[in-house]
Amino acid sequence: MLDNSISSTHVTPRRARGTARHGHALALLLLGALGPAAGCSDDELALENELALETPVEAAAQELTSIPTIPDEALQKTLAPLRALEVPGRVYMKSVEETFAGSGTFSQVVHVYQPDANGETIRFELAAKTSTGQVDTSHGFQSVKVTSRPGESDEIQQTQPNSSGQRVYDVPGSRQGWYRFELTYVAPNAGRTLSFRAYDASGNSLKIVWVDPPSAAAQVRAKVAVDASASPVFLKGGAYRNTDPSQFAYADNVKVNGNLLYRRGFDQGQYNFPLGQLNAAEHTLEFSLAASAYDPAKFWFGVSEKSFARAAAKASWDRVQFLYQGAMRTGDYDAWSEGVAFAQGATVVNGVRPPPVRRGTTFSVAVEDSSLNGTQNATVRIISDATGAEVSWAKSLPAEGDYRGGIFANGAFSSRNREHWRVTVPSDAPVGRYYARAFTPWGARIGQDVVFYVIHNPYPLVASGAISKAELETYGYDEDEDGVNLNGGYGSDQDNIRDHFTVLYEWSPPYDVQRKLTGAFRRTTDESKFSFLDHAVAAAQGTTSEIETMRRLYRLVTQRYRYSQPTNQGDVSNIFLGDGLDPAESLQYAKPNSQLSWEDGIGGVQCYDYAPVLASIARSAGVLSRVVSSDGNLGGWGNHFFTEAYIPSVPHHGGKTQNSSSAPNSDTVPWYVFDATNPDASGSVPYQYLWERYSEAIAPQAQYGKAVFVLSGYKPRGTTTNTVTWDPLGPTDDIGADDVLSLQAAYESGPDFWLTQSGVTGILGRGEKDVYRISKATTGARAVSVSTVPGGGNTLQPVLCVGPYVDPNGPPAEDEPGMSPRWNVSVPARCADRATTYPLPEGESYVVVFHDHGQPDDAYPDSEDRMKLGDSVQYVLNLQY
Repeated sequence: MLDNSISSTHVTPRRARGTARHGHALALLLLGALGPAAGCSDDELALENELALETPVEAAAQELTSIPTIPDEALQKTLAPLRALEVPGRVYMKSVEETFAGSGTFSQVVHVYQPDANGETIRFELAAKTSTGQVDTSHGFQSVKVTSRPGESDEIQQTQPNSSGQRVYDVPGSRQGWYRFELTYVAPNAGRTLSFRAYDASGNSLKIVWVDPPSAAAQVRAKVAVDASASPVFLKGGAYRNTDPSQFAYADNVKVNGNLLYRRGFDQGQYNFPLGQLNAAEHTLEFSLAASAYDPAKFWFGVSEKSFARAAAKASWDRVQFLYQGAMRTGDYDAWSEGVAFAQGATVVNGVRPPPVRRGTTFSVAVEDSSLNGTQNATVRIISDATGAEVSWAKSLPAEGDYRGGIFANGAFSSRNREHWRVTVPSDAPVGRYYARAFTPWGARIGQDVVFYVIHNPYPLVASGAISKAELETYGYDEDEDGVNLNGGYGSDQDNIRDHFTVLYEWSPPYDVQRKLTGAFRRTTDESKFSFLDHAVAAAQGTTSEIETMRRLYRLVTQRYRYSQPTNQGDVSNIFLGDGLDPAESLQYAKPNSQLSWEDGIGGVQCYDYAPVLASIARSAGVLSRVVSSDGNLGGWGNHFFTEAYIPSVPHHGGKTQNSSSAPNSDTVPWYVFDATNPDASGSVPYQYLWERYSEAIAPQAQYGKAVFVLSGYKPRGTTTNTVTWDPLGPTDDIGADDVLSLQAAYESGPDFWLTQSGVTGILGRGEKDVYRISKATTGARAVSVSTVPGGGNTLQPVLCVGPYVDPNGPPAEDEPGMSPRWNVSVPARCADRATTYPLPEGESYVVVFHDHGQPDDAYPDSEDRMKLGDSVQYVLNLQY
């Protein structure tokens, strides 16, 4: 795709709603349930009249004045193509030869730059020759096309005649700019060499910059020009198969002027080989391309003076250098550039971008030192930053990775002894920060430490059938798996970009749509600041499961934000990363018994901001996540937004689907609620009106949905998220029910959580109310008790209230036209006799587990006391007989 500027992405202004929203009480208006359009807003309404809960009120929906726009600069960074048609400089290819080991019919594309604007005739020359240089006329050139200024508004395409053996195609009246030459090469004989060059009427070579050779094993030979004066030169490209660890695709045996520089160092992804400083002259570049299979496979390559580093500052690999392997599946993170960790370093500071690797994958480290002479090898150690100790990970040095290579320095070849080590990250390795450290055979340090990150790996979920590939690529991570065609169609996976975005669907259909750019994998704001990846890994340091990681990230986001009016920015990284929070602080505030002060927290946020930011930072850590939109009541708010994360290790909440200890467990859906919005809001509402709020929660979908019914008598309304086919850059007008993924059934009619025996455990957030159903007659219990689980946290105090069972399938108590039906409320307020042990009444009951803040009902939350924000504990319910 051409690197043109990207047009502004502006979401259509919100439509005014003509129908007033109705509610059952002033309390619900305070909770936002009646519909300030800001959803989880916290109106500071006067309470002098102390209206009863049953007093009906009416409020027109207050509309936000605008929907956030994603900044163009941030969007361009996210949608940046793997390679662009930039005007070439002093380094380019003059001709390319490709010798194919096999026969077949192949496609070839070459991009050439014409620097002159004199309208002269330019020529494209093709030839198919034997190993002795004889033209093989049985080899044909078909479907030949020449496109001037491809991808631009004045693009012109010409179809050329078929030919065979050797042919020069004249294009008169050339225009300054890019030309794309493409053909189908019919090769009935193996071992033939296809050559290509382009030149003007005077015989001067045009500048070949990008070549997409056929998907076949090939030996490449190119004439490289360095004009005017000596220059750094880089061979950059991509070799793709399908990122399966059992497959391979790579470039190998890179030589310049007959000197071996590099062996295979990258696999199934982008690569970047610095050739060094070449004198002004014509040079011969050679390398091979190979893959484990070729249907599909994809290769492309180019030569230029531009490095993979910012400002071309990195002219060679470091002595300990991380190289990308496609099976790592982190290439879309901006720590990588053309397959190299281009800003690696020994510590996590601004300007260093540690490369991320996934649990259960293998990464490559190139070690360079004169002591590595082929008979003695380096020692590579991996050090855990959390413990300071070496970890016992499997390491290997393939035979082809132990070699004498080199690089050109000041125009002369300089030999280098290199080893390309492979290191396997165990599938149960703790998430966090690690260091690669290399030593000479006699124990001296080689270079400096290289810090890298280990994150979660959702790909085994696809392999097991737990999730679809489309779900992974929408809610988790999507990397192009078979290369991308410049100015053409993408690979077979369509290189989707949905993983870079989240979306909010506000109100009922047709929805007001708010697209959010997440910044989960690429920095979209200040390049010098830390990224979501830096903060996610710091906060999750040492965790070994998705639930542990999410509990940390959830607390960090809750602590980071200070509830007030919604900022609601299009690029969610703007606000979270805006004031330079250090990753060390993220680790601190992700754990209990620490608080980010009111002054240091970021103000101006509501659920519009909590939800997409938590989804973004979760994706950065390798956890699938999505934003869920609610048109009413969930969390005890009006229209509301929260995060779901995919937790494969369910159950984490006990309870049975039926009133039997032998019934299946209710907690079987891996999509888990992580609602980080502060239920106290701005602190302007006394506790007596906050009972129905239960955000700041970690719960199964069904249990989170049951709570609103038990606490308020209402049912969830309009619960949705985006589909796996939504287009984040598509239209936002007239988005209806068929355009979203409904989660209504999961939240409204999911299973009950029956208490049938002792030992039922759950996770409780600060504002959460977990709801269980129990029958005294069936269990024979006289009471139920709750306590925290040893090692499960102790900063919250779970207590119980018990209310009568209300049948959600029975007739509602209130069912007026134009209003949501309402059933009798089981537990309408915090019970005065709440306790850790609560007696069971006769019949069936609801048991509500919640954290007791310990304040009187007429007290106001202390907005400066943030010590417990984001805390969660594990509790256990036991029956007393």
